[in-house]
Amino acid sequence: MPWRGKVPSDMKRFVELTVGHSVVMGRKTWDSIPFKFRPLPNRQNIVLTRNPQFTIENSGVIVAHSLEEAVQQAKSETVWIIGGAEIYALALPVTDFLHTTILYEKFEGDAFFPKYNLSDWMNIYFKRFKAGEAGAEKDTINSGYLIFKRK
Repeated sequence: MPWRGKVPSDMKRFVELTVGHSVVMGRKTWDSIPFKFRPLPNRQNIVLTRNPQFTIENSGVIVAHSLEEAVQQAKSETVWIIGGAEIYALALPVTDFLHTTILYEKFEGDAFFPKYNLSDWMNIYFKRFKAGEAGAEKDTINSGYLIFKRK
């Protein structure tokens, strides 16, 4: 993520939301996590891949080959889809909530959240964070946090 380290409040929120739950991620997202943070602690890590030969040496990590298999393997009622773009696109049609961070700065990127029809969703929460102020003391860019619920 090009903004890595610029919005620590977002990473803190991510940890608080996902600890104790199952997290589903694609293989590229798994690979992007620094080795010292893999698997994500205190969460059931499920890596989704199309490659039938893909394995992970850590026995605590589950490898799944379809979204359905990943959800079936999940031990928690709440399952967090944490990326990347292809996994978001697979999960979006069956997702009940979207937790979204808005960054008020432009970044170059090669992967994007899939397009979705905003009229299918209801905004149930919004909070804006100004870098350096309460709730975003260590952030270097302004951000917003939104939760959408499917209508």
